[in-house]
Amino acid sequence: MIEYVLLILAGCVIGTITGLTPGLHVNTVCLIGLSLYPLLGMDALGFSVMMVATTLTQNFIDFIPSIFIGVPEEDTALSVLPTHKLVLQGKAMEAVKTTAYGCLLGVLFSLILLAPAMYIVPFLYNSVRGFVVYIISAAALILILREKGAGKIIASLAFLASGALGLIALDMKALSSSEVLFPVFSGLFGLSNLLYSLKTESAFVPQEEYVHVKIDRKIILGSLLGTLGGIAVGLLPAMSPSQIGIIMSSLFQGTTQTFLASLAAINTSDTIYSILALYTIGNPRSGVAVMMERIIDINANTLILIVSVMCIVPVVAFMIHLYLGSKATKLIQRIDYRKLSITVMLFVLTLVWVMTGWVGFIVCLVATAIGLIPILGGVSRTHAMGVLLIPTILYFLGVV
Repeated sequence: MIEYVLLILAGCVIGTITGLTPGLHVNTVCLIGLSLYPLLGMDALGFSVMMVATTLTQNFIDFIPSIFIGVPEEDTALSVLPTHKLVLQGKAMEAVKTTAYGCLLGVLFSLILLAPAMYIVPFLYNSVRGFVVYIISAAALILILREKGAGKIIASLAFLASGALGLIALDMKALSSSEVLFPVFSGLFGLSNLLYSLKTESAFVPQEEYVHVKIDRKIILGSLLGTLGGIAVGLLPAMSPSQIGIIMSSLFQGTTQTFLASLAAINTSDTIYSILALYTIGNPRSGVAVMMERIIDINANTLILIVSVMCIVPVVAFMIHLYLGSKATKLIQRIDYRKLSITVMLFVLTLVWVMTGWVGFIVCLVATAIGLIPILGGVSRTHAMGVLLIPTILYFLGVV
């Protein structure tokens, strides 16, 4: 028992470090973990416990870099994440607390719905399998059509360009499909944003250090919708939490708080239900689930242990999230963000080179150029998820 507690704490520490590293996707962390597992000589179940703790913690901490790194000037605020808008209003801690509550409530609602989901998820999975291609095509079209004016053309260009990249990258012989996703996502969603931030002056305003964020109807509703959205992410291949979150936001016309809570809850809910999907339908839907499938057999006893871990880790991650957010709020005006962005870019590029070689490095540079299309065009960066959506659509149509 003490061994598992120590492994949970170790996972929380690792998840905090990886969560604070921009460009390091949670699935990449699991891929790295899977490659290191044979060298560690650890018990398979204990290693799984640690990686579940790592993943859930990173789900929380991932929001800290997105809130505080690369905030642009006010006149470009509409093209960046809602968290950046709150920073420009001096409300960084509101973003920190809202995402923390969203993640925590997402876990709570997911665990409450876990028993019925064990029966509902297999039913939904078998029901939608024949219609998946139409559902994800409609979702992609909705996201493009919600853009205004010329934004629809730019969104379409970003979608098609990223889709072409996905078709080429996933068919490469030099790198496996799991390996190539690291440089692809690092370029599309990490380096492109950091590169763009270099051209603007950071426009930081004094931050309110003590912000009271009440868990009201908006946050609870957003978290509940996010929990249901996490199930949708698991059922619809290649759909990202951000895309599901934006579609829900468009349908329910929620506030910024509702959207942030929903997006946070989707992340944690997706992690939980991806592991449940491994148990109920034998189909892993996330990096941690794929890793677990490779090294252990998921049975009822294993599931109970993993669910117990899911009850403990979010509480620890919640406290770490609030602590780091509070520290970052106090340090925000002392940081040279230009130097920080350059340092992070060099670190990510080095990591790409070490892990994927020159092939991955070139893929990363191309992905970065494509990732700049929606940013410069002032449209949502989720259109770049065409990198997975288009290959998936063509796969289900039998084209590739």
